[in-house]
Amino acid sequence: MVLLALVAAIGPLASGWADGEGGKRIYLARCQSCHGVHGDGKGPKARGLVPPPPDFTDPSYWQNKTDPYLFHVIQNGMGAMPGWSDTLSPDSIEDVLSYIRTFRP
Repeated sequence: MVLLALVAAIGPLASGWADGEGGKRIYLARCQSCHGVHGDGKGPKARGLVPPPPDFTDPSYWQNKTDPYLFHVIQNGMGAMPGWSDTLSPDSIEDVLSYIRTFRP
């Protein structure tokens, strides 16, 4: 019971059990069209989006970006990006977040 309370208090991604390969599959199927295959924000559907998709390969993007913040953005959307809470489970969102962190320089 104490462990469950601790995990709930810490929030998403606390477990460290995210599946980077599963996240890659989801990213390539659902995210790369805007965010780019290489995470640079230059996907084929990115042109004309306001604001443009972020460049995950730019070190400045990652300043002050916490896992709970990024989880919230993936889940609920922001700007031109839709939320994925109706499509992706919390575990799948953690997997995607684990994968996009691989673009971080």
